[in-house]
Amino acid sequence: MDTKCDVIVTYCWNRVGYNILRSLSAHGLHVWAADTSRRNICSMSKFCDGSFTYPDPFTDEERFIDCLVGNVKELRPSVLMPTHDEGIVIARHRDRFPSDLIIPVESADKLQTLSNKKAATLLAEEAGVPVPAVYGSPDEVESYPVVYKTTVGNSAKGVFFPKSRNQLDELSEQYKGTETLIEEWIGGSDVCIDCLRYGDFFFASVYRALVTKTDGGGTTTQREIIEMPELIGYARKFLDYVGYNGVCGLDFRVDPEKNRVAFIEMNARFTGGLATPIAAGFDMPYLLYALATGKSVGSDIPLRIGTRTKWILGDVITLVGRLLSFKISKEEMKKVAAFRGFDAFDDFRADDKRAILGEMAYYLTKLIKNRKLNP
Repeated sequence: MDTKCDVIVTYCWNRVGYNILRSLSAHGLHVWAADTSRRNICSMSKFCDGSFTYPDPFTDEERFIDCLVGNVKELRPSVLMPTHDEGIVIARHRDRFPSDLIIPVESADKLQTLSNKKAATLLAEEAGVPVPAVYGSPDEVESYPVVYKTTVGNSAKGVFFPKSRNQLDELSEQYKGTETLIEEWIGGSDVCIDCLRYGDFFFASVYRALVTKTDGGGTTTQREIIEMPELIGYARKFLDYVGYNGVCGLDFRVDPEKNRVAFIEMNARFTGGLATPIAAGFDMPYLLYALATGKSVGSDIPLRIGTRTKWILGDVITLVGRLLSFKISKEEMKKVAAFRGFDAFDDFRADDKRAILGEMAYYLTKLIKNRKLNP
């Protein structure tokens, strides 16, 4: 088969895969996109050299791996780059792939441990990184609100902010049998540190959330690169402690009024806000590719502080969600409606207009099927 393929990127239905695709293709690499969906933001991009579908990695693991291995053997890429939690599944079956294929992710055990919010919080505390107070049971809680969350989840799924003992007890009953975590509520706002640690190489950028898709935090739709060397220091300390290699995002809560910062969780993968560090000059996907393939990479990266990005479709979903729940303010309405003052958009480029249509088609399909704005 005379097909050019340097990299296969998986879990390509969303803007994260799209930004990885654009990053790698901008360096002359031939990139194929893979996902459970046939039409999505990556498959409809003009920068995509080809695409294929696979079974759901979380419900049909064996067939997913069989399909992926078959396509790897046919396309012969040098790198297979997971983007989300399917990386854990791939890492678990690494020995089934050709021995010369580079898969730049950690072991399945390490990824699973670090993706567990309770385990990651305990490790951060061991490493000397500040964390919120953790309560062993509702009886230990002295003041409300608190944070109640399942230890595994993303996009603010399974995260709640009970304001009373009754609400906390109701959640405890609802999630009986599921591993959960009760933490102290910390004011302020969410801040994310996007990191790339690979051997001796380390670089990180920090962005603050300007708008979040769900009330109370979680997925960001607008972000701004800021300068917080203290948080980068904590990130380096934590990643050195656990010996992590690869890309990741560390979420912190920052309360300037009380001069308090605290580790919230680790996403042991690319983060949803990936477009922001890339727009600021921290080209994480290509740097990961270069480091994994043995290329020389300099650590002198001129990061542009103040860089802002916006996820267009995410803001539309945010607006609809707030209106349906009657929780939108005039100030937030103005933010969501704004298009000026951004250095880049997560899901739209003037030179690749069809891609966003693929994103919209995917979200519309999921909305009709699941009746949820958060797939």
